[in-house]
Amino acid sequence: MKALFYLSILFVFVLFSCTKLGRNITVKGKVINPLTGTTYSNLKVQLVKSESLSLPGGYKEIKHTYTDEEGNFEINAARIGKIWVQIQSGNELYVLGWHQDGEYISDNFRATVQKRETMETDFHVVPYGKYQLVINNINCQGINDTIIINQTNQVGSFLGIDWVLTGCSGYATALEKTPIANIHTEYTVIRSGVTNSYEVDFIVHPDQNNQQIINY
Repeated sequence: MKALFYLSILFVFVLFSCTKLGRNITVKGKVINPLTGTTYSNLKVQLVKSESLSLPGGYKEIKHTYTDEEGNFEINAARIGKIWVQIQSGNELYVLGWHQDGEYISDNFRATVQKRETMETDFHVVPYGKYQLVINNINCQGINDTIIINQTNQVGSFLGIDWVLTGCSGYATALEKTPIANIHTEYTVIRSGVTNSYEVDFIVHPDQNNQQIINY
């Protein structure tokens, strides 16, 4: 009778533990620059849960690890409700997001851990360079000269919004921190009633000042 009693207690304890802790989950992948294939070591990878009293951002760490020399990581823990995986890569890397099965499942440093035993996902980042655009009207025919410029960046850091300059004066943007990537510029020149359109690509390189000059 006692044996049956203790077995019953053990069964309840095991059942409670499984319900409380849930099954183990594993998240693994690589931190990589998708444009160059460069990987990043010694970055902190965390599993976190939501907790309003925790800082920063209301998330509390469950467990952490670090990427190895080839940028790989693997981390596991018992699933306790909804949890997230996150990597805070600092100010030197621009975050593209978490990439899985050919698409981005998150466009920031944190992603929801999916309901599967093993979640494989890579974390995409690119370094920064400094970029400046210089525009010179070298064939000015008057104050009605107009140039309409639209820029997009292959990593999505530029909005494709038209901006317009008129007259003979040139213009230079500030030299700003910009993710390395190809910047595609489309511009239309309207001069003396004649309209011409152009396209040009410019590569931003890391750790240097990149100046793009458009003479029209």
